[in-house]
Amino acid sequence: MLADPLGCQERLMQSFVEEAKHTAFGKDHDFDNIRSYEDFKARVPLRNYEQLLPYIERIKAGEKDILWKGRPAYFGKTSGTTSKTKYIPVTEDSLNNHIGAGQYSALNYACKYNKVAFVKGKSLFFSDGHFFEDINGIKTAPISTIGNSRVPWWYKWLRLPSDEINAIPDYKERIGAMIDLAGKNDIRIIVAMPVWLLVFLRGLKEKTGNDFKQLFPNFQLLILSGMDYEPFLPEIKKYIDMPFDVYETYPSTEGLLAYQDCLEERGMQLILNNGIFFEFVPVNEVFNENPKRVSLNEVETGISYAMVLNTNAGLWGYINGDTVRFKTVFPHRIEITGRIAQYISAFGEHVTVEETEKSIAETANECNATIVEYTVAPNIKDDGTLPYHEWFIEFGEMPKDMADFAARLDKKICERNFSYKDVVTHKAIEPLKITLVPKGGFEEFLRVAGKTGLQQKVPHARNDYQFAAQLKQALSL
Repeated sequence: MLADPLGCQERLMQSFVEEAKHTAFGKDHDFDNIRSYEDFKARVPLRNYEQLLPYIERIKAGEKDILWKGRPAYFGKTSGTTSKTKYIPVTEDSLNNHIGAGQYSALNYACKYNKVAFVKGKSLFFSDGHFFEDINGIKTAPISTIGNSRVPWWYKWLRLPSDEINAIPDYKERIGAMIDLAGKNDIRIIVAMPVWLLVFLRGLKEKTGNDFKQLFPNFQLLILSGMDYEPFLPEIKKYIDMPFDVYETYPSTEGLLAYQDCLEERGMQLILNNGIFFEFVPVNEVFNENPKRVSLNEVETGISYAMVLNTNAGLWGYINGDTVRFKTVFPHRIEITGRIAQYISAFGEHVTVEETEKSIAETANECNATIVEYTVAPNIKDDGTLPYHEWFIEFGEMPKDMADFAARLDKKICERNFSYKDVVTHKAIEPLKITLVPKGGFEEFLRVAGKTGLQQKVPHARNDYQFAAQLKQALSL
């Protein structure tokens, strides 16, 4: 993969086309005459989930050879906090995108840094539960549930919790059982999202009264996934009171897309040899009629791209909604910059998730505060008063002066985004305002909404007030 990344990707594209040319999708898109990437682009349009849905509905109805040969082994069930449920095909071929690729991070950590002691202990993995439903003979569940059901025996020995604990329907009870189980084991790796990790760490401290390092003196590695963890790391370190390494990975329902391969700097190596052919579209062209669309050999550093996936589960030209930027090429390391749908541009300012994450992390550091979770939305009043960006923040450590915190945060957004500075300076909108979320508020909201899985994330920026309104109503803010 590292020696010949472009060749890996070219061979995957050609093999996918050959495997799928007899499918309904392959026939509809003239796969017989695809010889090059230029041919591929000319025949396979970019699609989001809704545009791919007619093919998926045919699969759900019982047809075979639609997007990929045969029928999928599973549907990966996924939904955003406010979006409809999606059913992503997972084939026997594509399972390795999740299970095989999932080993890259830990194996790289062991080999590159000669840190192998973690195999003598256990890994604590925050999953989506152990619940399957059936859609016309196709097992359906969140992707971490599917992965857990198919991992090799030796990994089941290393991994906690058990399927029995993951099958506890109430998430608070499940966390409680994980705390009881963890206290009896030598935990050396934790794989989690920050919001659920903090729920676990708070509960662990409350239940045992012990410091983390007393309970788990051999702990080595925290693997966080799919988002910028910098705003939340200070709060996590309050509980994990010992030296540890942090790796980030990029899991998705379509596969594990990238993993951090270097402790010394942020950035994740794209997984280029394991069942996903990547394409990239500059973010500012995504909604153009004919956007520029490039493969790996044309990407550049410093440009924010929308991710496009083609997989051996039959996703073709699939825009997964994430945006990334290449930190390096050869090796091809990326950083996640946000979501196509997660930005605020209600007044032409186009504030991005990346801008909010970096600004709140810096502000919290300056004010000796820590962040548990946050979200931002435009608050547009109907009473004639000026609108503003409303920040809903749950603090671990509160800043001493909230007005100073808000002013510093607003200044940092202005420094990063001239359009935002312009609309604030010219009084088209007011400076941002902060609504405090009580301790445990985001956890409670997600739990009640049923969004308690490993990959469930709070949207850090929304261009509408829908999520904010649901949060306010649920927590009576």
